[in-house]
Amino acid sequence: MAEARSAETREISAHSAVVRRPTALRGWLLVCLAFVPLALARAEIFSESDTFWQIRAGIDTISNQRIPTVDPYSWTAAGEGWTLNSWGFNVLLALAFQAGGLVLVALVCAGLATAVAVLVLLLARDLKASPAISGWFLVIVSPLLIAWLSARPQLVDYAAVLVLVVVLRRMLDSPSLWQLGALGVLSVVWVNLHAASLLGVGIAGGTAAVAALHPAARRRCGWLLGGFGIVFVGSLANPYGAGIFTQTAQVKAASAGITEWQPLNPGDPVQLISFALGLVALVIAAARRDIVFSAALLVAGAGSVVALRILPVLLLLAVPVLMSGVSRSFALRYFQSRRKMLAQGAALGMGVITALVASNLASVGRPNPDRYPSGIIQAIPAGCHVFNDYTLGGLLILERPDVKVSLDSRNDLYGAERVSALAGFIESGGGSLRDKLSGADCVLVSPGSGLAKRLRTEPEWRLAGEERSASLYIRAGLPLSR
Repeated sequence: MAEARSAETREISAHSAVVRRPTALRGWLLVCLAFVPLALARAEIFSESDTFWQIRAGIDTISNQRIPTVDPYSWTAAGEGWTLNSWGFNVLLALAFQAGGLVLVALVCAGLATAVAVLVLLLARDLKASPAISGWFLVIVSPLLIAWLSARPQLVDYAAVLVLVVVLRRMLDSPSLWQLGALGVLSVVWVNLHAASLLGVGIAGGTAAVAALHPAARRRCGWLLGGFGIVFVGSLANPYGAGIFTQTAQVKAASAGITEWQPLNPGDPVQLISFALGLVALVIAAARRDIVFSAALLVAGAGSVVALRILPVLLLLAVPVLMSGVSRSFALRYFQSRRKMLAQGAALGMGVITALVASNLASVGRPNPDRYPSGIIQAIPAGCHVFNDYTLGGLLILERPDVKVSLDSRNDLYGAERVSALAGFIESGGGSLRDKLSGADCVLVSPGSGLAKRLRTEPEWRLAGEERSASLYIRAGLPLSR
């Protein structure tokens, strides 16, 4: 009788598993779809200056059928050597722009952001997390992540790191040659889309090192070392070869004043919370003896301390581990007992977000009006040498390729000293205008800057147009068009 009941129980359990499987898959699909409105909301307006000049660089790469080697866009650094660390991503943006303008660029980047969320959820599913808890957790941490999901090549880094973790986990479980091939393809594609693939080299090497310390995983060390070697060699398969190492160091040195290159600031609550979540995930992964996540979180955590730009990578790696940890705790029982109420709340919340996003779809791909002007850029005389502030340079390069800028967000080209000097002069407006503006025919800066206020009283310059975000001055006697 007991055996019969046991057999019946097993049959019922098997049947329940079959019944629950589609439900679970549907739950994961709904969670993935729920992130789409958040990604679209982030893509609604462009705030990053890099995106604009990257599109123009991609267009020029396509039309000239070669990667630029010297600066073609400024009059202050004209002809100086220029190394592109995201030439492939630039081409991707350019193709989208040529097909559908900034709207399609925004949608493509929203798609990449959604792909990042899908990869996070895939890893959470591998770690036996609950789809309901994962969905709520993703929404809760999205304020920490959403600011990093802008239309920049870092989106490639986020996706590539997660794919790397997926492949390394498969290799640790059941190694095969296709996984080595996948690592090679991943590293080559990654490094040509964005030079940050060296982060992948660190994670692959860290995984091999952690595995060597774990008795049960040592038998996979040969495979993991092979994976590390392939990722390293693949990262050299770029137009600059081993120069990628000096290029990375140069970009960091030139971006000393840029927030994302600053070290972790424990006094910033957002940074502190993100880093703390990474540490908690590292503890959980180490307690579970999860080799790959332990190594990846350790490398990303160390990188975050040195440069904030690695912090979102740490958080993205932490989220699936935390989803799994919460799913195995008392929270699972809480969700199960209030599943209907929480599902209704989630549906209502996502409905509101979707409605808000839908109402603003017409503005998708619009440069942020609080930071960028619209009409006065077209009023700049053709061929003008523009003295402009840091933020506006990228949009000028995209919209007016016939003019030359004084500065934009390519810090590695201009160098920290030049960027700081030009920004300081615009802010203060002090010093000799004859010397500081030598070579410039037009000035495009914020109306509230010290330079704009000073030019209002200078007879050699006249106001040609003004918007909320910028004022355009041209030299007296210079026509509005040439």
